[in-house]
Amino acid sequence: MESLTIDCPFIYSNGQCCSGKVSRARAYGPTRGGHYVERTDVSKYRLWCSEKDDHAGAVSSAVSKPRMEFYPRELQPGVEDKLWAGSILE
Repeated sequence: MESLTIDCPFIYSNGQCCSGKVSRARAYGPTRGGHYVERTDVSKYRLWCSEKDDHAGAVSSAVSKPRMEFYPRELQPGVEDKLWAGSILE
């Protein structure tokens, strides 16, 4: 069975990739009256890292939040499937 771990997508200003894993994620979009967003309605994902949480100290706070938010089309192939198959999506 393929591992459901997802590498942290954060890239430091020197070009180095973070060595952490995605520890939790949140999907944003319309909820259609419920508490959770359906996969087909997701407009954006926010990811948190197992090592650096939201990487707030790596860059200015105005820049750190968008660097950990992704539109579904910006995710690497297979990442969205792993988000929904695992238990990290809030």
